[in-house]
Amino acid sequence: MDAKRVDEYHKHGCNFYGKLVVVEYMEDLQKDPKWGAFNSGLSLDYAEKAKNLVRERQYNVKKELLALPAYVVEIA
Repeated sequence: MDAKRVDEYHKHGCNFYGKLVVVEYMEDLQKDPKWGAFNSGLSLDYAEKAKNLVRERQYNVKKELLALPAYVVEIA
């Protein structure tokens, strides 16, 4: 999982512009041994990991734009 700084995001039916940070975590999620298990809560776990990664990198988050299936935030 990696946090990338971008100016535009056009995936999953979303079109965001500005100073953005994107964490694409679906590939890591699908490699998890619990992937596909009913009621595992895995998607929310990975969304939280992505949020923590952005926090660790100390980005100044203005607004959370998307959490599932990728984590996208606008930064100051």
